[in-house]
Parts: sequence; C-alpha cells; structure tokens
Amino acid sequence: MRVRVHFIYRSEPAKDGVSDRALPSPEERPPATRLLKAGLALRFYLIALCAAQMQTRRGQPGNDLPLIATGGDVGWIDLVAVPVEPQMAGSVAVDRASKKRRQVVSALRTLSSSDVQLVHLPNKNKRYDKYHGFRLLDEGGARDLGDPAPYVVPPRGEKTFALPSGLFSNGWIHLLEDAELALLMMLTAVTQHGHQGAWVKIAAEERLLHYGIGRDTYQAHKTLRAFGLLKVESDEGRHGDGKVMGYNKGAQPRLHSFQLQPDGFAEPALDVMKEHLDQFGNRPAK
Repeated sequence: MRVRVHFIYRSEPAKDGVSDRALPSPEERPPATRLLKAGLALRFYLIALCAAQMQTRRGQPGNDLPLIATGGDVGWIDLVAVPVEPQMAGSVAVDRASKKRRQVVSALRTLSSSDVQLVHLPNKNKRYDKYHGFRLLDEGGARDLGDPAPYVVPPRGEKTFALPSGLFSNGWIHLLEDAELALLMMLTAVTQHGHQGAWVKIAAEERLLHYGIGRDTYQAHKTLRAFGLLKVESDEGRHGDGKVMGYNKGAQPRLHSFQLQPDGFAEPALDVMKEHLDQFGNRPAK
C-alpha cells in the first residue's frame, strides 16, 4: 500500500525553539503526526487508503460502503477492530455495531476538521447520514492557501513509501499504537528514499522539525523491536528513556540505527503479541 511522503514528512521545517520538551505546533507537523492520540483517526485513514487502492489502480476511488452494513454486505465498521462491549443493561441498550459506528464517526469528524482535511463529507449538511459517502482527500491534508485536492491513487513516479500488505491483512493495523505506526512510517520513508542503505539513522533535528516526532513517539522502537518488526542498534551510553548518560558532563549522544523487518508483518499480529505478552505472564513471582 503506497502513501505519499508528505503524509509523514513536512518539507518546510518547523520554527526554531522546538525540542523533545516543546514539540512543533499541530499546524507545523505533517498530517500523520497531527493525528497522534486522536482516537481511531490515524488507523482509519490508513485503512481507507488501503481500501481505496484495493478498489482501483488509478484515479479517484469511489465510496459505496455504508458505515453499518446488513446481511452479507461489508460496511466500514467491519474494517476496524476496536475494543467495544455491548451495553444491554439499563434503560438504553447499545450493541457493538452502534458503539463501533460512534468511533468511526468520531474519526471522520476529526479527519474532516478544518485543521486536518483528509476527508470530505459531501452530505455534512444533511440531517441524517451526513457521514455516508465520505471521500478521501490528498494525504497532504490542510493547506495554508486553497483547498486540499481530492485523493487520487498515486501514479508511478510520484514520491511515495510502500507499507507492507501484512500490516493490513494480518491485523497489525488494529493492534499497533499510533506512535508505533508513526515511527514505522518515518523509518519506511527514510529507508526507501534515503541513501543510507538498509540500516538508517534519524537525526533529532530532522525527526522533530520535519516529522513532528518527539521522544515519546520515538521510543516506540522498543515495542516494534519486541514484535520482530524492527532491528535496533542502540547507543549503549543512553538510559532506558533515551536520555544520554553524563550529558551534563559533556557526553555526546550517538544515534540509534534501525533496520526494518518487513517479513515480520507476514505473521498474524494477535499471535505475535500474545506470545510476547505470555513471556511476562509466565515469569515466576519474586
């Protein structure tokens, strides 16, 4: 699944004064990192891009899926996996489908907001079904001048990065956190468009000013490594939180090196995560 680079990378750097303690303002970040901690929004947009590219190889994809389908049809809520339980007690009963619909609607509300603009709602002025038939907008999202362009499947020659199909087909998209997805996309873009080879390093200035990724998100490399999706050569002179040992005494940081492991996405995400978590559950009590 191909994604335009400007979804994760902002060519114009953020203003001075940015650090891991003071991240760029949302309008100075690329669309992907504007969506961090915005509920289902980041995952849903990536799922919608994947669905669009499965539907058509070129041009603008349509959207005939309802939010909730009936019978043997497929709706948008069937393409997301979120932890919801029915609420059948009390005076109001709410089933799983309705709860999932609420989360999808919340994601669409975020994605269509004026400061994001990754989705267009052609029926937003209707009293009912205002989210039906939503249309994707270009990965660049909100622009300083003018309206965002409609989404078009990237033609050959356009600058994109390719995410492994197993991210979607094996359920990783549903179980990885936003921070892990953002870091994965940054490393994928750098690997596929840089000149470093399979092992890549990201300078803090580039990470902050162009990708809008702070230390907390950067630390997601630990879980990606644990799940077999990433190899990491760490700087031994750092604490567990990434801070440099002896920094106030003049010690200089060395960059981590990363190598993507795309074959890891060929394994079912749920099985890998269960196996990883079982290691902690089986440890003897101290």
